[in-house]
Amino acid sequence: MIDGVSQVAPGEPPEIVGPLARPVAVVDAGMRCTELDLLFRGDPGLPCVAVVYLDGGLGLISRDRFGQLMSGPFGYGRALWEKTPVGRTADPAPTIVDQGALIVDVCELVGRRDRVRRYDDVLVRREEGRLARVSAARLYEALADLMAQQAVRDPLSGLANRTRFLNRLTVACREEGPSIAVVFVDLDRMKQVNDSLGHNVGDRLIASAAGRLAAVAGEGDVVARLGGDEFAVLTRVAGGSRSDLSAVALGERFRQAIATPDPELPAEAHRVASVGVAVGAPGVDADTLLREADLAMYRAKEAGGGAVRVALDVGAGAERRAGAGDGVRDAIERGELRLFYQPIFGVNDGRVWFVEALVRWQHPRHGLLTPGQFLADARRAQHLPELDRWVLERACADLAAWDAALDERAPRCVNVNLTVETLRGAGLAQWVLAALRRTGLAPDRLRVELPESADLAQLQAAVEQLRELRENGVGIVLDDMGAGSATLRHLSVLPVTGVKIDRSFVAGMLDNRNDDAVVKLLGDLGRSVGVDVTAEGIEADDQLERLRQLRVPYAQGYHLGMPAPADHLTALLRTGRPRGVARVPMGRLDRPVEVGRHRL
Repeated sequence: MIDGVSQVAPGEPPEIVGPLARPVAVVDAGMRCTELDLLFRGDPGLPCVAVVYLDGGLGLISRDRFGQLMSGPFGYGRALWEKTPVGRTADPAPTIVDQGALIVDVCELVGRRDRVRRYDDVLVRREEGRLARVSAARLYEALADLMAQQAVRDPLSGLANRTRFLNRLTVACREEGPSIAVVFVDLDRMKQVNDSLGHNVGDRLIASAAGRLAAVAGEGDVVARLGGDEFAVLTRVAGGSRSDLSAVALGERFRQAIATPDPELPAEAHRVASVGVAVGAPGVDADTLLREADLAMYRAKEAGGGAVRVALDVGAGAERRAGAGDGVRDAIERGELRLFYQPIFGVNDGRVWFVEALVRWQHPRHGLLTPGQFLADARRAQHLPELDRWVLERACADLAAWDAALDERAPRCVNVNLTVETLRGAGLAQWVLAALRRTGLAPDRLRVELPESADLAQLQAAVEQLRELRENGVGIVLDDMGAGSATLRHLSVLPVTGVKIDRSFVAGMLDNRNDDAVVKLLGDLGRSVGVDVTAEGIEADDQLERLRQLRVPYAQGYHLGMPAPADHLTALLRTGRPRGVARVPMGRLDRPVEVGRHRL
């Protein structure tokens, strides 16, 4: 098993002084020194006594200092002091703290005392005025233990911190044993919680999520908060022919832990997380394993959140991913890229009104690669604008071909996603319109989808280019409305002709009144301002029926149609039959592994 800090352990050092305090003997200031001498002699383990004065003040007499006093010069101390009240020999101003005082603060007080009193005990006030004491040495030991724990523990969540997690991951990757798994958990829409409910509620949500993750972790697992709303779990999983299902089940366990309600949090504090799982054999590079888990999590987030995605055999396929993004330009030249299309149906008539273009790479050695396997590297290589141009022109050509083959049964429009990098570039409108002219497709048959990752400032910088496209007939679609960065403010700033309701609301609308209200609001808003509204992530007939009741006109999701190559989709378009629950066959190239709602 993987050992290490997973969460706050019962035996960890406390942060306050109360648990360190021990009972202290209390004597009256009028007691004679000879009586106190007998008390110390009778109890060799008694380190000090507290002294109570008539006015209620407190003093302290340490065993060592009192012993020196009673010995005195030339051994006559007892004779000189035996009848003296102990109140005259006590320290009249000892350090006194409440039991809830922080250890670090008390150590600072002790450090400021004069040299003679530096190592005297500290008196601690308990409930109802009771006194206790703690030695300076014990305080400094506790402070050292606390600092050691804080070096490897996240203060907000109580979990292991990023440094501890990376250290344990590095060690685990060098050990023999079962396959190593990293589960990467990211809370969806955390910014919304902070903005609408305040950062205090956001902090409580993070602490609550940490507790729920730790509660379902296995013995010896390392559960950590990597920063912000990101968590990670280091564990081991069994291999075998169904390791894909084991990995998804592992991720699902932690996704469901986040979905478990916490009655201590406001109902509006959401409980949705995107989970990525990466599995590698012993000897896998630790950085690679963590990166693959992170990328898997982003694939789950791109699927709408509240989902699990996995990366298997990490390390064995490292050569497949190395430089993948850098080769996108060559892949375009060699004709290795493919477009898959996911249909968007009319909720009432079952017709395929639109299709969304999704890129794949048919690698000559490594098979079909999904965007999650090469887009990050393509971004670093600054090849995304070139990729966007290829996708847009290919999609326009495919729709023109459908027009020629199918006439009125062809989709009304094709949706093409643009990246932030393309929006920031110059001449966006010119090259889009040029691509339409080259393919012979009318501008009103194209809809560009604005990237979910773009914030309002980035979109505003491109607003003139978007307006030029809109003036020429090109549609503008805002993705993931209601979540991520897409807000109602975008509708008043951008020339939007369509919106997509984020799938997290669609997933919850049958059970959550707030989610249902958001779907209804966006449907009503679309009708009032003349904007097409599409609900994403349809996975059940009941959801489709509810959209009919709410008069949301369009729907998209795996339940209706999986992404498929153009020739597969052509067969569906030829039939022209309404859609119910049957799925569009998608061929072997892109068939997902399904476990519940989660697909690879």
